[in-house]
Amino acid sequence: MKHLRRFNESLKEDLQDFCETYLAYLIDEDFKIRISKFEGDDFHQIMLGYATDGSGYGNNNRLWSEMKDQVLPFLHFLFKDYELYWDNGVEAPMGIIYHLMGGSGTSGSLRQSSLTLKQINDLPDDTEIATLFIRVIKKEEKVEKAWFRNF
Repeated sequence: MKHLRRFNESLKEDLQDFCETYLAYLIDEDFKIRISKFEGDDFHQIMLGYATDGSGYGNNNRLWSEMKDQVLPFLHFLFKDYELYWDNGVEAPMGIIYHLMGGSGTSGSLRQSSLTLKQINDLPDDTEIATLFIRVIKKEEKVEKAWFRNF
């Protein structure tokens, strides 16, 4: 189990490096990247978004137009080695999280919308996004796991 954990951590580090390389411009603009892999999950979850405004309660939605020129090429290169993880329709493999504004301009509740690859390519520039999430699995890992499950 110790070796399996190291392998999973190595994939997580590779994915982190990949994200930081392709999204360096956005990181310079306070863009944050978080890679998660939970015990028992087959996928890695990539969370991309902007930090809060520092006040701790501000609205951190940003317009899609502010990030799409970096995110779309990033996705193109990401999907050369990874693919979306479909969990039998239980949870969306990709989507956005955004804040609904409450009264007096404060951040209200969070909402989540799932997206397909076609939908993300066609998102209107004025779409507000707090976080983009992507659940991926390495292509060769999927083949190995599928073989193992059928054994």
